[in-house]
Amino acid sequence: GGGGGGGVGGRGAGGPFSEGHGAAHSREGRRLATTLGWGVLPRGNSRLRIDPGRGPGQGPGMSTDNPFVVEQAAPSERADFYRRAYLTVAGAFAAFALLLWASVVVPVGEAPAALHYLRALSGLFGALGGWAALVVLGLIWLGTSVAESAVYASASRGEKLAGFLGYILLQVAIFIPLVGMAVVKTQGNPMEILLPACGVTGALVLGLPAAAFVTRADFSFLRVVLVIGSFAALGVEVVAEEMGAGLGTWVSLAMIALMAAAVLCQAWQVRARFAAHQHLEAGFALFAAYVTLLFNVVRLFLQRRN
Repeated sequence: GGGGGGGVGGRGAGGPFSEGHGAAHSREGRRLATTLGWGVLPRGNSRLRIDPGRGPGQGPGMSTDNPFVVEQAAPSERADFYRRAYLTVAGAFAAFALLLWASVVVPVGEAPAALHYLRALSGLFGALGGWAALVVLGLIWLGTSVAESAVYASASRGEKLAGFLGYILLQVAIFIPLVGMAVVKTQGNPMEILLPACGVTGALVLGLPAAAFVTRADFSFLRVVLVIGSFAALGVEVVAEEMGAGLGTWVSLAMIALMAAAVLCQAWQVRARFAAHQHLEAGFALFAAYVTLLFNVVRLFLQRRN
């Protein structure tokens, strides 16, 4: 975004998010963001097709020295695995950023695609009332389940890539309302919020996995904490939003802490549960954890903005 009316959204009446009654500009927009927050709960990769104790010619069961798991693979294989996995994450974020940018600036008819999408969501919430939150949540979880099934359970690389791309598109749909709110709160300069949020997320993404790899600790115990804690935090947030209690900032801080734990847990799973050839699946798992963390950091910056 830029100054005047020429940036993303613009400061004047001509910006795509400048409508006073748009979904991102009202309490309905905040409720929409809260609803979308439910869709980025940490999810386990239970569909992953891997038995850590089984390699070619081996029977089922756990092995203490299995060269087909990343943790037990040869150093050169581990290095190649991590290089490919993090290149996959980088490519996923590049596609995510490009698609999100295109949705905001590329016109579809008389307005950008993002504004059409926000209008449709606003209409959905207006028509269905309280049921709209359940409909949106159901669609997000359905889309996530389909993507996970394609990436983790499919034997076809083409299906895995299609599921990955579908998940990236789903995340773009989740982030568009946040970008709209950033445009409104900054009067057309959303980068005032998005850039610092990305910086904080980047620091966490670099530091937390590094700590997990250096300590080599077992973070599997965090999975139960993540699920219970996320539902509890988001439940409090929904109640606070409806009652006007203003607890959003504290809930967002709690969610950031939970997502940081999710990053640690996912880093452990990549090391201890993935086979050395599953760099695409590992990239998907890491991208899901990182983009969820980014979602909550952006929301915190939005809530702290006057």
